[in-house]
Formats: sequence, C-alpha cells, structure tokens
Amino acid sequence: MAGLKPEGVYTSTIGSFPLDDSDANRRRCIEDLLTLGIDFPAYPQLLDMGKQFLVDLAKQDDRIATEGGRYRLRGREIRQDVAPPGLEPFFWTLRYLEEKGVKEKAGLKAAVTGPFTLASYIEIEAGAFPSNTAVSDLELVNQLARVLFKSCETVSKDASMISIDEPVLGMLVGSKIALGYSEKDIVDIYNNLAKSCRGRFVGTHICGRISPRLAKTLLKTDLNFLSHEFYDTRENVDVYSPKEVRQSGKVLSAGCVSSRNLALESPEEILAVMLKFREYGDTLFFTPDCGFRNLAVNGSKEKGYEISLKKLKNMVRATEKFKAAE
Repeated sequence: MAGLKPEGVYTSTIGSFPLDDSDANRRRCIEDLLTLGIDFPAYPQLLDMGKQFLVDLAKQDDRIATEGGRYRLRGREIRQDVAPPGLEPFFWTLRYLEEKGVKEKAGLKAAVTGPFTLASYIEIEAGAFPSNTAVSDLELVNQLARVLFKSCETVSKDASMISIDEPVLGMLVGSKIALGYSEKDIVDIYNNLAKSCRGRFVGTHICGRISPRLAKTLLKTDLNFLSHEFYDTRENVDVYSPKEVRQSGKVLSAGCVSSRNLALESPEEILAVMLKFREYGDTLFFTPDCGFRNLAVNGSKEKGYEISLKKLKNMVRATEKFKAAE
C-alpha cells in the first residue's frame, strides 16, 4: 500500500473505548466505527496503552519486572533484540478487515504508544514521579525508541496512518522542558520514529494542555500531523497559528468532542469547534479529544460505550456540515 497523502477533511478516532478486551468487543468496535463512516478508524485499543506494549516487552526482557501492574527495570539497559512489541490488537484488526474484504477501504490507523510515555511507566529507583521512572533518563528513552522503530516499521506495511501517542509530553514540556531534555532531544526522537514509519502518514497524539514551547517543538519535527484536544481544552486553539501550521506543512488533527464528559455534544456544538480550524490548511482531521477508555456511566462501561458512539455519530454529522460550508 502506498503512503497516504491526504487531501481534504477526514474523521478518525484515537483508539480506546470503555469495553473489556475480547474478540467480541474488538469486532463490535471496528464494525461500529465502519458503520458510522469513520474515515480512518484506529484499531480498537481495549487494553491500557502502556500495558499493551510493556507486557509484550517484559516477556522478552527479564530485566523488566512486572509487580502488581507496575513495571520496574533492573539496571540501566533495555534489551534491543526483541520482536516488535504491542502489535497483537493491530494484527487482529487487520485480519478481521481482510476476512470482511474491506481492508483496502477501511483506512486503518495504528496507534503506537511512544517511548516517552512508555518510559514513564517503568520505575528505575525510589522517589517521586517522574524522576523515579525511565523517562528521567534520556538513554533509556532512546533505547525504548529503538525498540519501537521495529513496531512502527512493521505496522507501516499495512496501516494507512500511524499515531505515536505521547500524553506524558504535555506534562514534561511547559514553559521549560523538564528532566534536562533539550528541544533537540525531543525532535530527534520523533524524527527517528517518523523515519521508521517508512513514508507512511505519521503524527503524534498529545492530549491535555499544550504549552507554546511544546507546540513550537512539534512544528520542528518531521511528523506529518499533530493531534490534540480542543473541545475540553479550548486554549489549545491559540498555541498554533494558521500561518505556522501552513508553513510547517503539518496537518492538524483536532479533537472536537469531549472524551471525559458524558454530556452529548450536538452536531452544531461540534461544528462550532471545527470552524475554528478553517484557515489551518486544506487538509484537516477531526477526532474525539482523546480515547474513550474512562467514559463510564455510574460504573457501566456499556453505557459509556453507547455514549461514545453517539458522540462519534454527531462528529461525523458535524464533519459533513463542515464540508458543505466550505
């Protein structure tokens, strides 16, 4: 499959839903996303984004100990000669789409948990977060990145687009960059990850507040798209100017429905957010702010899932209105 060079306005998802991981729930998710008309659905990510990759990696590297759902690294080295971790849900979805005969039309998006975020899950010493985790050690982050090069290269053979998910960067990069990182350190890691995606349309998803410094850093990378939340965090609209985005050649992927608030946004409310991005380029992606993993109603994941589908349905409707207004 050739690399994706999108032109136009598209919908996509971030990945997670409030359902337990099972074949039945994976089938349900991907079928629902296709029925709703999502242009580039992410594979159903029903496991914790860190666990999905780290359990796989720990099975291949006995230096990473798993203790009560936590991860601890013995020493200061992560094994590099491992099989690409974390890809079973992607391959499952790919096989399902092939069996249905819709693989080429589905536009599957692959979510890969990034090295900064994975490193933040791994404890290396006693102390307070994040200095007690591997994210405080640039060499360990680079080691994890080299492991993930294999995952990115593998999914690039079949995915239409790849998202490097790095929520922890929103916490680490504010007015200053924490833990002694430089802007170049972050740019280099992203550029090497992008290179490992072998020409595929690749970007990053970072939820939460995006600082001006982080936005400036991301615009300097070789990434194709930048995905953030703009519904619950409206101030993020101001961190990128239309001119900066256009000059960088980046595509903005704008979160336009809440992934944590149970209230159902109307198509008109969603459209009002979308219209803020009309000047940001001829190509745009619209998504939820983040994954829906924690969206539950009085503890009911089933009701949370039903609301997430209604939100997506209204997002698709709003996208149609956005296109019609162009």
